[in-house]
Amino acid sequence: MAIVAYSQQDEFDLVNSGQDCMGWAVVDQTGNEIGKVMEMLIETDRMKVDSIMVSGGVRVPAENFALRDGRVVVSGVKDAAQYAETQRAATAAAAPQSYEPVPRGGSATARNVAGVTREANENEITLPIVEEQMTVGKRAVEQGGVNVRSTMTEKPIEETVNLREENVTVERHKVDRPVDNATEAFQEGTFDVTTKAEVPVISKEARVVEEVVIGKEMTERIETVRDTVKRTDVEVEEINTGDAGNRRNG
Repeated sequence: MAIVAYSQQDEFDLVNSGQDCMGWAVVDQTGNEIGKVMEMLIETDRMKVDSIMVSGGVRVPAENFALRDGRVVVSGVKDAAQYAETQRAATAAAAPQSYEPVPRGGSATARNVAGVTREANENEITLPIVEEQMTVGKRAVEQGGVNVRSTMTEKPIEETVNLREENVTVERHKVDRPVDNATEAFQEGTFDVTTKAEVPVISKEARVVEEVVIGKEMTERIETVRDTVKRTDVEVEEINTGDAGNRRNG
């Protein structure tokens, strides 16, 4: 349970702004002043006013007071001085160091907080009707996905290519003709005849042939949330004291 000071934050606003009793006089049921409201304390779990801090370090729970004509009336208190002294001793350890009323401007994103009570009249007993209110929020959770893994494979390929090569051929033909230069004809010598052949040459080039794009798309769905909330009710039954008296006298 978290208790926050109403005047020192902008996250909460009272549902009924008329119940903002900051600075109001706090009195007992006979009108004797106990002090002034220095702070309203909000219980964030139940989203309602938990108590008020009165000048002098007195903390009054919300169920123990009501609002009447711009004043806070503490129920069941006839001696203001004695009550203040008792409550001051009981709440000294839990009371904040200091509270100063701070004017509030309100916030567009503030959450509504249940107020103190309705306005009270004299000689009446206030029985609060408590009702739970369900607020449905949402949060993101992981529900799956894909695992992307890149691997490398090899596969054999075949290609055909026409290759040319040279070969030495030797042919002899019988002839019969005179030699023009007999001196040069009988010279010895050697020479080489070389041949060439084509061989396959392999070159490789890496090329992008396909792309895999991994993305996410957002879809919306409507889901109905069902739960139960609690509520207290007050039944008023008339007590017929007249019949009881007649039975006793009969």
